[in-house]
Amino acid sequence: MFSWPRTKALWIHRYNKYTHIAGTYFSFWRKYAQLRSLKATLKGRPFIAIVLSEQMGDIIACEPVIREVRRRYPDAYLIWFVRQSYLDLVKYHPDLDGHLIEKCPGERVKLINSGVFDHIFNMHLSHRKCKYCTEDPINPVAEKLHINYSNYYFHGNLLHSFSLAAGLPALEDQPVMHIPDTVHASIKRRNLPEDAIVIHCQSSHAPRDWQPENWNKLVRWILANYPNSVIEVGLSPIVQLNDPRFINLCGQLSLLETADVIRQARLFIGIDSGPAHMANAGGTEGIIMLGQLFDFVNYMPYSGRYKRGEGVTILNQLGHPCADMPFEWVQEAVVKRLAQPKLV
Repeated sequence: MFSWPRTKALWIHRYNKYTHIAGTYFSFWRKYAQLRSLKATLKGRPFIAIVLSEQMGDIIACEPVIREVRRRYPDAYLIWFVRQSYLDLVKYHPDLDGHLIEKCPGERVKLINSGVFDHIFNMHLSHRKCKYCTEDPINPVAEKLHINYSNYYFHGNLLHSFSLAAGLPALEDQPVMHIPDTVHASIKRRNLPEDAIVIHCQSSHAPRDWQPENWNKLVRWILANYPNSVIEVGLSPIVQLNDPRFINLCGQLSLLETADVIRQARLFIGIDSGPAHMANAGGTEGIIMLGQLFDFVNYMPYSGRYKRGEGVTILNQLGHPCADMPFEWVQEAVVKRLAQPKLV
């Protein structure tokens, strides 16, 4: 039986699909020509690509790969494949000569297979496809090592597994972030309180999150017992509280502005998400709540000092999702980090 809404949805999908595919081919050939032109100016310098175009936490965690590749190829022209949303995470790195904005995984496959690069360090695992393109991204190095999206945390933290997938030794270095002075100045103009506690409550994947009522309860308890202000960062606010010492910056900051606010914090409290990696990279004390994620139970996302347990309390009620994390566990971790509460 004919259904107009269903037919309309089908044709909209087809339109989006074929316009995307056409746009991908156009984008690929334009970038390929630009890369060929750039390579011709390098006078024999190795032309190298590091490929990890998303997600926020993955890119931050894998920053040491840039330094390792630069160490191996000090004279190379080194670029990073990245999606537009995450460009600022690599744009200011002193060991990169440039970046390439990736349209989608289908375009990435074409560029990797184009032969324009002398070496490619691809950290993406296999089979994360574009919803429209036909290309199936395959990482032969990861395939040979049997690293895939269902088991990568069984091999080690993000940096460990993804550096192996790129054909490098398993790296465990401390990630760092490079934040320009313009961002520091932007945050300074906000006149945020010193020694604030920064919280991040909601990730892009709901199973990583803690209960909203617990976040609200935690912030009220902190404000009642400590002199520190509390700042919430992220896309959408979870804490609903009208208090002069609670500052909601959700949706108001760029990625690097968020990183700079976290860098200056007395303490970061959050779930397993990009801002937690910012705290690790920025040298901020942290309380991080983990929980069972798919088949990963006792897993470690972080390298460097957070992996070593320096300046961080990592909470994980093994076998339970983060949503089940007891409030008292987080409260006790705050007490250990800030000392016994004193009524303000």
